[in-house]
Amino acid sequence: MPWDENLLVIGSGIVGAVFAAWALAAQGASIWLVALGTVIALDVIGGAVCNVTETTKRWYHRPGVTVAQQASFIALHVLHIAIVAWAFRGEGFDVLYALTLSACLLIAMASVLVTPRRLKLPVAVIFYLVAIGLVLCWLGATPGLEWFVPALFVKLLIGHLVP
Repeated sequence: MPWDENLLVIGSGIVGAVFAAWALAAQGASIWLVALGTVIALDVIGGAVCNVTETTKRWYHRPGVTVAQQASFIALHVLHIAIVAWAFRGEGFDVLYALTLSACLLIAMASVLVTPRRLKLPVAVIFYLVAIGLVLCWLGATPGLEWFVPALFVKLLIGHLVP
């Protein structure tokens, strides 16, 4: 990856992590939750920027990359949703949040993967907007992690799945 792309990816990840830590600390989160939120932000925010770079898009969409490889990368991120549902959504595990966003992500993934190349971006944007709508209108944003769903869905749908 060229130095300027590296700078953008690393810089955005660090700045995002700092702001996430600040937002969680300002709400009185424990040091452990601040640390966990910082790591999630570094990965998701830095990853969102990384996945939209030309270098990364060429890598994920090079000849020989299988649908299963692309799908496994997306499916792994269901863990991020589960961690947020467990650690940041109040007492216990927010099952509705975890199941709804995980289902949305996996349905979006399958839809984008089977869509013709020229329509992948619009389909990805539709599901990005659906995810944001679910959070804004039904599930509620996660205090201190309000950025999580928009950044995660940009990283995975628009960044990873769209050539």
